[in-house]
Order: sequence, then C-alpha cells, then structure tokens
Amino acid sequence: MEDQAEVVTKTKTKTLRALDPESGYDDPQEGLRAEEIALRLNNKLNPKVLPTREYLDSEVSELLMKALHDLDQVRPENPVEFFAYYLLKHNPNAQA
Repeated sequence: MEDQAEVVTKTKTKTLRALDPESGYDDPQEGLRAEEIALRLNNKLNPKVLPTREYLDSEVSELLMKALHDLDQVRPENPVEFFAYYLLKHNPNAQA
C-alpha cells in the first residue's frame, strides 16, 4: 500500500514530464547515460573543457608521435631544432 504523499509525488512527476519532457527521466540510469552523451558532445565542440589526456590525444598526439619517429630515424646533430622545425612544417592548423 502506497503512502498518499508518495502517490501525489508520482502523479506530479508524471504530470510535469507530460508538460515538459525534458524535466527528467523515470530511470536514473537512463538520465546518467543521457548526461554522459551530452557531455561528450559538448567536449567535441569545446576542447578547452576536455581533461588533459583526452585533449592531447585528440589534438596533438598523432603529430608528436610522427615527429618523434622521424627524429629517431634521422638522429640529427641538433634534435630540438629538428623537432621544432618538423612541428612547424607539419602543423595542420598553420596558415598557408
């Protein structure tokens, strides 16, 4: 047997959801999944909110790994200068 206050609360919740479907989820797990998806979408749009590791993986890791690979293959006398030049030359965001 349900308490009368509990029945009123459930009825109000259903009424609110009928009026505003964005007011929440009946299943808390579904709400958490929806929140995670929304955060992932927001992070793709704004890289400044990404955690450090995710930001570096998505923005610079591939170029850095290629630069380090070439640095290892060439083994120049001035590795820092070689590395800096490589990054500048292969920068995908460089203005042409």
